Amino acid sequence: MASASSWRSEPLPADWPAIRYAILARDPVCRWGSLPGEVGPCGQDSTEADHTGEAWDHDPARLRGICHPHHVARSAAQGRAELARLRSLRFRPPERHPGLR
Repeated sequence: MASASSWRSEPLPADWPAIRYAILARDPVCRWGSLPGEVGPCGQDSTEADHTGEAWDHDPARLRGICHPHHVARSAAQGRAELARLRSLRFRPPERHPGLR
Protein backbone atom coordinates (compact mmCIF):
# COMPACT_ATOMS: atom_id res chain seq x y z
CA MET A 1 0.00 0.00 0.00
CA ALA A 2 1.07 3.57 -0.58
CA SER A 3 2.05 5.70 2.36
CA ALA A 4 -0.23 8.43 3.68
CA SER A 5 1.87 11.11 1.95
CA SER A 6 1.90 9.36 -1.44
CA TRP A 7 0.24 10.79 -4.54
CA ARG A 8 0.27 7.41 -6.33
CA SER A 9 -2.75 6.61 -8.45
CA GLU A 10 -1.91 2.88 -8.41
CA PRO A 11 -1.57 1.07 -5.07
CA LEU A 12 1.67 -0.69 -4.22
CA PRO A 13 1.55 -4.44 -3.53
CA ALA A 14 1.68 -5.77 0.03
CA ASP A 15 5.22 -7.08 -0.54
CA TRP A 16 6.50 -3.69 -1.81
CA PRO A 17 9.09 -3.31 1.00
CA ALA A 18 10.72 -6.61 -0.06
CA ILE A 19 10.62 -5.64 -3.76
CA ARG A 20 12.09 -2.21 -2.98
CA TYR A 21 14.85 -3.75 -0.85
CA ALA A 22 15.77 -6.15 -3.68
CA ILE A 23 15.91 -3.32 -6.23
CA LEU A 24 18.10 -1.12 -3.99
CA ALA A 25 20.39 -4.10 -3.30
CA ARG A 26 20.66 -4.75 -7.06
CA ASP A 27 21.17 -1.06 -7.94
CA PRO A 28 23.14 0.53 -5.07
CA VAL A 29 24.07 3.53 -7.26
CA CYS A 30 21.51 5.81 -8.94
CA ARG A 31 20.72 4.55 -12.43
CA TRP A 32 19.77 7.99 -13.76
CA GLY A 33 20.82 8.22 -17.37
CA SER A 34 19.61 4.74 -18.33
CA LEU A 35 16.45 6.04 -20.04
CA PRO A 36 16.27 8.21 -23.18
CA GLY A 37 16.36 11.93 -22.42
CA GLU A 38 18.23 11.55 -19.14
CA VAL A 39 21.73 12.97 -18.93
CA GLY A 40 23.80 10.83 -16.59
CA PRO A 41 25.21 8.95 -14.85
CA CYS A 42 24.52 10.34 -11.41
CA GLY A 43 26.79 8.41 -9.02
CA GLN A 44 24.75 9.06 -5.83
CA ASP A 45 23.41 6.24 -3.68
CA SER A 46 20.03 4.83 -4.73
CA THR A 47 17.38 5.53 -2.12
CA GLU A 48 14.17 4.86 -4.05
CA ALA A 49 12.75 2.36 -6.54
CA ASP A 50 11.56 3.95 -9.79
CA HIS A 51 9.01 2.39 -12.15
CA THR A 52 10.33 2.64 -15.72
CA GLY A 53 7.17 1.06 -17.12
CA GLU A 54 3.58 1.41 -16.04
CA ALA A 55 2.81 2.38 -12.43
CA TRP A 56 0.99 -0.93 -11.83
CA ASP A 57 3.86 -3.08 -13.19
CA HIS A 58 6.11 -4.11 -10.29
CA ASP A 59 8.27 -6.52 -12.31
CA PRO A 60 11.89 -6.10 -11.11
CA ALA A 61 12.98 -5.84 -14.75
CA ARG A 62 10.95 -2.62 -15.01
CA LEU A 63 12.20 -1.09 -11.76
CA ARG A 64 15.49 0.67 -11.05
CA GLY A 65 17.25 2.17 -8.07
CA ILE A 66 17.43 5.95 -8.22
CA CYS A 67 18.35 8.82 -5.88
CA HIS A 68 15.64 11.04 -4.38
CA PRO A 69 16.43 14.24 -6.37
CA HIS A 70 16.25 12.38 -9.68
CA HIS A 71 13.07 10.54 -8.65
CA VAL A 72 11.44 13.88 -7.83
CA ALA A 73 12.59 15.33 -11.17
CA ARG A 74 11.26 12.33 -13.12
CA SER A 75 7.91 12.33 -11.29
CA ALA A 76 7.53 16.08 -11.85
CA ALA A 77 8.26 15.70 -15.57
CA GLN A 78 5.69 12.90 -15.83
CA GLY A 79 3.13 15.07 -14.03
CA ARG A 80 3.79 18.04 -16.33
CA ALA A 81 3.45 15.81 -19.41
CA GLU A 82 0.10 14.46 -18.19
CA LEU A 83 -1.21 17.97 -17.46
CA ALA A 84 -0.14 19.10 -20.94
CA ARG A 85 -1.93 16.10 -22.45
CA LEU A 86 -5.12 16.88 -20.52
CA ARG A 87 -4.89 20.57 -21.44
CA SER A 88 -4.61 19.67 -25.12
CA LEU A 89 -7.92 17.78 -24.87
CA ARG A 90 -9.68 20.64 -23.14
CA PHE A 91 -10.57 22.75 -26.16
CA ARG A 92 -11.50 21.62 -29.62
CA PRO A 93 -9.95 23.59 -32.45
CA PRO A 94 -12.43 25.98 -34.05
CA GLU A 95 -14.31 24.51 -36.99
CA ARG A 96 -13.33 25.91 -40.33
CA HIS A 97 -15.91 27.86 -42.26
CA PRO A 98 -17.74 25.56 -44.72
CA GLY A 99 -16.79 27.83 -47.60
CA LEU A 100 -13.06 27.52 -46.75
CA ARG A 101 -12.90 23.72 -46.57
